[in-house]
Amino acid sequence: MLFILGIFIFVGVLETITPHLTRKTIVFGVSIPEPYVQHQQLRIFKKHYSMFVGSIAAAFLLGQISLLFTSIQEEKFVLLSLILLYVMLLISAGLYMFYHLKTKKLKKQENWEAHVKTVYVTDLSIRDRDEVLSPTFFTLPIIITLALITFTYMNYSSIPDVFATHWNAAGEVDAWTEKTWLSVIELPLMLLGLQISFFIMSKGMKSAKIQLSAQDKEASANRELKQRKYGSWYLVAINFSLTILFVVSHYTTVILEGQTVPYFFPLFIVFNVIILGGLILLIWKFNKSNERFDDLHTNETAVADDRYWKWGILYINKNDPSLLVQKKFGVGWTLNLANKWSYIILFVIFLPILLTIFQ
Repeated sequence: MLFILGIFIFVGVLETITPHLTRKTIVFGVSIPEPYVQHQQLRIFKKHYSMFVGSIAAAFLLGQISLLFTSIQEEKFVLLSLILLYVMLLISAGLYMFYHLKTKKLKKQENWEAHVKTVYVTDLSIRDRDEVLSPTFFTLPIIITLALITFTYMNYSSIPDVFATHWNAAGEVDAWTEKTWLSVIELPLMLLGLQISFFIMSKGMKSAKIQLSAQDKEASANRELKQRKYGSWYLVAINFSLTILFVVSHYTTVILEGQTVPYFFPLFIVFNVIILGGLILLIWKFNKSNERFDDLHTNETAVADDRYWKWGILYINKNDPSLLVQKKFGVGWTLNLANKWSYIILFVIFLPILLTIFQ
């Protein structure tokens, strides 16, 4: 229960501070001309969003904590916590859209773009300083998973005709799966799909466009390089952590006939500590590297790309060869849906899931 509360607290805090994590020139998915990044109304929008989401998250959290002092079963507590988490995410999504529209309206009403000089800012030498990890780092996990699939089929005859695939909170088996040529590699197959997607994403991150500021090109270049560097490190950490978790789960469940329970939970805790701790560190690094715009000395601003964004969430630009672009709200990267490779990534991710559902 405490672990579920920890996840809820982390997500609640992240949703609350999200408007303050993005680049200063992006507010609720809307590009802001650099001379207006310190606009008082934009600060109010961010403050109100954080207050609303933070208050809702705190209220839900107090409700969950109060349930700890009741006799509610753990399964019901987890279910209720997940429901509250989804409700909080839906509310924050609704508030995002509300302030997205208000920000667009403010930008249009005050006609900011008419009072600035839009310029294209480029520096081809920045690529030479790029420290994004090589796709080679994503190759080893793929090799491990292919070896695991091969090993599984080599031992297919020794696998029980029915094997355990899920346990309840008490550590008791509550789901079984009949052995088939597909069911015995469900986990490795899903893992392989994720690993291939990570590999493609690493190449996309390497070639993604670098967005520079007109007011302070060097500071923005430093931001871009650090965010790409630490983003690739975090992706590698996720990849290797998932590989270890899935390999152990598959080997002990299928090959060793369900001996996962004694030590899988501690491993799962370590996995989440790495993922959540890494995300906290990533957010701190991203925020630390962001431009400050404390000294605006011209009316110049870098060209905006709002016309290629839908609601500030979906990026669709056929003229941009990049596979990945930085999100306009939140931390991380999103796909360029005009790039055919983005659909290959989605297909690779969801195919193993669909195969396990409709087998």
